[in-house]
Amino acid sequence: MKLGTKICVGVALVAAILLIPAAMYTLHLPPTGVFESATSKSDHLAPHERITIQDSGEFTMPGTGSGCECVRSGSGSSSEPFVISDWEISASGDNGISISWTGVHFVILNVHVNVTAADNGAVLRGVANGTIQASSFYGGGISLYNSNAISILNNTITGGEFGILLEASDDNTISGNRLDQVREVGIFVRASHNRVESNYVTDGSYGGINIDGTTGFGNDNHIVNNVVEGNIQYGLGLWEAQNNSIQGNVVSENGVGIMMILSSTKNIVEQNNVAKNVADGIVADEQSIGNRIMGNTVTGNGNGVTSFDLHDESSGNLWSDNTFNTRRPDTIS
Repeated sequence: MKLGTKICVGVALVAAILLIPAAMYTLHLPPTGVFESATSKSDHLAPHERITIQDSGEFTMPGTGSGCECVRSGSGSSSEPFVISDWEISASGDNGISISWTGVHFVILNVHVNVTAADNGAVLRGVANGTIQASSFYGGGISLYNSNAISILNNTITGGEFGILLEASDDNTISGNRLDQVREVGIFVRASHNRVESNYVTDGSYGGINIDGTTGFGNDNHIVNNVVEGNIQYGLGLWEAQNNSIQGNVVSENGVGIMMILSSTKNIVEQNNVAKNVADGIVADEQSIGNRIMGNTVTGNGNGVTSFDLHDESSGNLWSDNTFNTRRPDTIS
């Protein structure tokens, strides 16, 4: 799936409203121990061709002669999931790992995937009950389509078009991942009821974390305790998104810090630390109303003339108990 049209529209809208200049950023690593980061490269990985699984029967062990021949242990039950681990995968022009149409339990663990001329390091379609953990992806990220009850934990993702993409994929957990130098959006959620927690998203060419409700999804997600730094256009964006919780995040040195645009409503933006972003710290456009922005520390953002720490273009939101230096309009508190 290509999201180029959406991204182009987003660039034009954000640039027109917020006048974001391009900039270079000094990045600050999160405190030691906050992120249980992904594994370092193991000396004991075995080479494996790209992994493709299209039904439950293709979870097979090496030497089987059929299926993926990639499973180290397990039966696919909740207590004994299939374990795909300790592989080194290189792929060109196609996804490194593809799993489709299965509800068996599986874990991808300590796998290193390098892809070139491909969209994804790993893609799941119509899948439930999987975990991708403590693995590294270079040149392509992780994409979920119509997949639920998936956990993406403590991985590193470097480069690629999207870092982690959730499309019509609900009730998933994205936690403890580090995403660097992604070309479009670090974590893109066009889905509902997901938890995005304690990730580090840095140095992206476009955006950090994006919640997109333009297709009717993008509701009731929890974006909690992430560090989002040095992304050129914005740190955390909501587009036609409703009833999401944005809490306890550190958002700094991006273009815009946190933005609610295109009729994003009834969201809670609470207790975030938003600092030193080039444009607005927290902004709601004229269509975005009914949001609650409370108890945030928002300082050193914008230029105080056209962009501010706190900026409401609709005057239809509740702002209370925020710490800030600049604002528009003056009724913001």
